[in-house]
Amino acid sequence: MPRSRKNPLLAALDASFLIGAVCTAIFYAILLSPGMKDSTLHRYTTEHLVEYVVVALTFWGLADVLRKVASFPREVLALRHQWLPARKGRVPAAAAAGLLEIVDAQPKWLRESRIGRRFAAALEYVVENGAGNEFRDQLQLLSHHDAERMTASYTLIRFVVRITPVLGFLGTVVHFGTALNGITLDKMSDQLGVVVSEMGHAFNATTVALAAAMCMMFCQFVCEWIEKAILQHIDHTVEDELFNRFELKDASLTPFLRVVKEANDDALKLMAANLEGQTATWVEAFEMILQRLDARQKQEGHAWTQALETLSSRHESYDAVREERLRQILDAIGERQDRFMAQIQATIDKAGLLRNDFAVVVNAIQEIAQGEGRLLELQATLSDNLRVIHETRQIEDAVHGLTGAIHLLTARSSDGRKTAA
Repeated sequence: MPRSRKNPLLAALDASFLIGAVCTAIFYAILLSPGMKDSTLHRYTTEHLVEYVVVALTFWGLADVLRKVASFPREVLALRHQWLPARKGRVPAAAAAGLLEIVDAQPKWLRESRIGRRFAAALEYVVENGAGNEFRDQLQLLSHHDAERMTASYTLIRFVVRITPVLGFLGTVVHFGTALNGITLDKMSDQLGVVVSEMGHAFNATTVALAAAMCMMFCQFVCEWIEKAILQHIDHTVEDELFNRFELKDASLTPFLRVVKEANDDALKLMAANLEGQTATWVEAFEMILQRLDARQKQEGHAWTQALETLSSRHESYDAVREERLRQILDAIGERQDRFMAQIQATIDKAGLLRNDFAVVVNAIQEIAQGEGRLLELQATLSDNLRVIHETRQIEDAVHGLTGAIHLLTARSSDGRKTAA
């Protein structure tokens, strides 16, 4: 596969350098405007030439980081792409030319990805040299070259990480030198404010440089971690797809491979025979289990049928006994009801007789009441007669008459009681 050479002008003026320069110019154009003059950021980044250099280097390194981050999505998509057909056993090394054409037919952004270049380089080696014992070493060599290129691509970031603290210390030294330059003991009190101000500017330069170094170190760590993961995935993918895809052509290995193949075929035949025997045994055992299960199911069904029949007969006998008991209870209730009705009728008849007796008693009581009235009249008459007799001195005749009257009343009273009884 042809490799494109980089233009010398572009090599001298790297895209990261150009982007960093533009960002630095825009940053200081905004920062040096009147509105930002008294800001903290202005104080930390515009006091000395060293601070300008630190900021420019930081933007240069960040531009390189952004370029790397922008390339990661393409690498991830390329890793998920299906580069080669599914493998179906080993194929001759001559098939590598067809696979290389498949790789070259992919879109440009896929061919320029790391895994695309790795597949192309490995297949080119197979086309030119075959898939011998050195093929695995060639795959490891390609992986090593990619790792070296990754390490070399972080040269700018490492340079920024290492140079910015040095520049910060340089700015601090310069500010201290400016502060202490020309100071005398006689005018120390007058120059103390200037010295303190210059010392503050010195520490500002160190702060800016250390902050830039920490930022670049963090970016370097994240990018290297992602790129190492991508390279590891590429190594595994290429080795899985290509290492065992092609047939080995080493003459010294041909007899050994033939023996291994024959032994493998014999082992496969033996395994197939054992598998058939075991399958037949498992089928027989399974059929016996099914027969036992059917027999047991029939026994359980017969037992359940008998149990249900017994239970049904018990329920029928219980229903008959219950109906007989209910009929006896109804008959007893009917008999008791008849006796009760007869008693009620007898009671009604007796009540009718008592009513007649009560009528007779009432009549007798009325007659007695009438007889008592007559007795009172007779008593009054006798009292009058006795008074007359007593007056006329005819007591004896009166006594005889009174005795007869008493006998008469006694007789009437006895007849009235008998009649009432």
